[in-house]
Amino acid sequence: MYTVYTMPDPANVSAILTVRLTPEVERRLAREARRSRRSRSEVARAILEAHLAGPAADPNAEARRQSLLASAQDADRETLDFIEHAGDPRGWK
Repeated sequence: MYTVYTMPDPANVSAILTVRLTPEVERRLAREARRSRRSRSEVARAILEAHLAGPAADPNAEARRQSLLASAQDADRETLDFIEHAGDPRGWK
C-alpha cells in the first residue's frame, strides 16, 4: 500500500471567497450549474470573470445612442452631416 502526498503548486492555488446569496440567486446559480453540468463554483467564477473583464460591446445600445444623437439635429441635412462627421464608426462593419 502506498500513500501519495502532493504539494499544491503555488501558481495554481485558488483563493476562497464566501458570498451570501439570496435564495432566488442561489436557485438560479444551482439551475445554471445543473444545466451546464458544471459546479456552482465554476459557474460563479465564470460569471465573475466575464463581469470583471469589462462591459461587452452591445451593438443595439450603440445604435440607440447614435440614433438619439442624430435625432437631436434640427433638419435632415444637418442630421446627415452629423452622421457623416460626428458618428462613431468604431467596431461597425
